Amino acid sequence: MRLRRKPLGRDFARRWPRRVESPEGEPRGARVLIEEPDGAEAFAYWSLLADNGYEVEWCPGPGRPSEGPCPLVSSRHCELVERADVVVSSLGIDHEPCRDVLGAIRRLHPETPVIVQATQREFTRWGDLFEGNSALRTPVTGRALLDSVQAVLADRQ
Repeated sequence: MRLRRKPLGRDFARRWPRRVESPEGEPRGARVLIEEPDGAEAFAYWSLLADNGYEVEWCPGPGRPSEGPCPLVSSRHCELVERADVVVSSLGIDHEPCRDVLGAIRRLHPETPVIVQATQREFTRWGDLFEGNSALRTPVTGRALLDSVQAVLADRQ
């Protein structure tokens, strides 16, 4: 069995300078929830977003059976999603539990913008899941991630 590894954008390897001033319309300290099963990739996203003034939280998503089901799906309650101003989801929409999480966010928190990271093939196959959500194509670069977060927050105002 061949494992699929999502590549990190090359620019995650270098440090982006922390912004001194917020771009116009961008609220400082906006809360971003990263849904990413790979801890190293989540940390790269975390570092970039935190260095640019965002409050960041991380959820590895519904992955291992030992962790149990996602609380948002099973009990309709998740403090991480409830606190988030924007959710960046790169859980992999080819997996049913991950689609369930995305559907639960849309049903229970329709006011919270979701940025869904996926490949072109996933966009084509699961196009209906992207309605009302922002799309971020893989491989993700730091600039694309920041631009996507800034855009959904600006649209929310």
